[in-house]
Amino acid sequence: MSKEDKPLEYQRRIRDTKGVAQRLDLNYLKRPALMALLRRRLTWVLIAVAALACVPLVMGVGGSRRLVANGPLSQAHAIYEDRCEVCHTAAFAGTPDEACQKCHDGAPHPAKSVDHARLNAAPRCAQCHMEHRGKQMLSQVANGNCTECHSDLTEHAAGVTLRATHITEFRAGSHPEFSAGAMKDLRPLRLNHAIHLPKEPKTIRGMKLPLRCGDCHVTDRSSPTGDLVPVTFEQNCKSCHASELEFDVNHVLAPSTQPAPHTRDAQTIHEFVVAAYQDALAANPALVRRPVGNDVAPQPSAAAWLDRMVTDSEDYLFGRKCIYCHEGASNGVVKKLDPVAGRYPDAQPWLPRGEFSHRAHRAVECDSCHATARTSSKTGDVLIPTMKSCLPCHGESRAGLDRCSQCHLYHNRSLERDFRGAGGAL
Repeated sequence: MSKEDKPLEYQRRIRDTKGVAQRLDLNYLKRPALMALLRRRLTWVLIAVAALACVPLVMGVGGSRRLVANGPLSQAHAIYEDRCEVCHTAAFAGTPDEACQKCHDGAPHPAKSVDHARLNAAPRCAQCHMEHRGKQMLSQVANGNCTECHSDLTEHAAGVTLRATHITEFRAGSHPEFSAGAMKDLRPLRLNHAIHLPKEPKTIRGMKLPLRCGDCHVTDRSSPTGDLVPVTFEQNCKSCHASELEFDVNHVLAPSTQPAPHTRDAQTIHEFVVAAYQDALAANPALVRRPVGNDVAPQPSAAAWLDRMVTDSEDYLFGRKCIYCHEGASNGVVKKLDPVAGRYPDAQPWLPRGEFSHRAHRAVECDSCHATARTSSKTGDVLIPTMKSCLPCHGESRAGLDRCSQCHLYHNRSLERDFRGAGGAL
């Protein structure tokens, strides 16, 4: 191979300080950096754009103020839609309790008189009742507002007497069973639901059975929650049981004679019976000459006849008729029974810490909740539904029907003041 054909020999560059320095541009420090230049100019551009965007917001052009407007108020506070200062008494601050208490008393917790515990620190009104969420009712607070304390009640309140101090949700194991399940109905009555609600249709003494629940249990149309009207003899029982007040055991009165009045006043009943036989004797004096009952000889006088008639009738009425429904009806003395909607005799509610609305459940069959009514044969049976009856709709359905505020109150409404006479907005 000739010398010309040989490849050039690679000679490594000598990297010394002088060689490196010759390749540096000594003027780069005098030229501005591109990113720094762009950042400075971009900052001023953004400031100018923001200023221009604020012009229509301030002027209210084209409804642009809606972009920064507050959310819609609840229906109860709709009159304050453009009067923020009514609730927001301080700029850029939350609503203080004093602003709420101008119109709302906010009676203390607990709401029920059966409970005497006291909160260590009560939450602010706005902490539970959050506004600017539209037409949603402010009373429908989130469960977390309740379980924040009730998940460990002894840590947040003093004087707690409840046994259930760890409630986290309306579920089995997380919420106590209703207290009514352990109670007895102490009304001095003889009431048998099973007889009135047989499985097979039948007719007894002209009465067609089974009855419907609504034949006796009627809701009060004037009640916002559809409370049941107390069952009374005149309104609910008389149409079938009027014969229980018949007293003419010796069959001497006319068939058209009215039955005895339904009252717990024995003297009134006595006077009615006496008057009935006096009228019969005045219309037919020959009644005295007829033997009474199984007697062979008639009574010696009209007074003796009248006394015998009244005695036999009252023994029959109080000894056999009244006790068909009432306890302690001997000698005309009937145990007091007021037509109360709650427990006997003090009218305390069956659910002392809860609220219930029959109106909200009007689309549900009665016995789907009161499941034991058709088989109950004792007056002492408490037919209030158990928690198991409520869970399919209010716990396990996950349909949002298990809010604590649906069944429990926080404020004791009975202790609230009436602001209507003081210019309050209720």
